[in-house]
This record gives sequence, structure tokens and C-alpha cells, in this order.
Amino acid sequence: MAIKPLSDKVLIKPSNAPETTKGGIIIPETASSTEAGQALEGEVLAVGNGRLQMDGSVMPLVAKKGDRVVYINYGGTEVNIKGEDCLILEEAAILAILES
Repeated sequence: MAIKPLSDKVLIKPSNAPETTKGGIIIPETASSTEAGQALEGEVLAVGNGRLQMDGSVMPLVAKKGDRVVYINYGGTEVNIKGEDCLILEEAAILAILES
């Protein structure tokens, strides 16, 4: 199944990297918190056409397929694409694009 987000929506695959303390202790997923407001990382899998403006024009999105991003953990919709847990959210929920 292919999926194409609409408008200003973005499809993100969250990173599943385990959290590690400074001392090298790995924190299991069951012990880590995902409270609202906590920033998360992920990879952009697909983007919509852009945000519709008042004058009828479409402003393209900044995020592109393949970008690594930091986003806020709220307001998204969880979807399962080909066995992968993903998230659809508005581009406005992306805080930053990570550059390599």
C-alpha cells in the first residue's frame, strides 16, 4: 500500500534508537517516557503538496522526503504502512531538519 499525505501533512517514520545514559546504560522502551511536549526524531517518508493560501495558491512544504527531523510528540495520527509504525502530522509540528 502506498500513501501520499494531503495538503500540509507529512508522513514520518519515528526513530527507534534506544535511549542511552551518559554512562552507557541502555534505557528500555518500557521505562522511557513519551510525554506530550517531548521532542522526537524521525525520517520523512512522504510529504503533501503544500499549504493552501488564502489567495488560492499553494505554498510548498520545507520538509522533503528523506529528511531527518525533530518533531513534537502531539497531534499526529499513528498509521501502519507495510508493517512499519509511522506518524502523519502537520509540517508545523516539525521543529527542525537535522543536517549531516
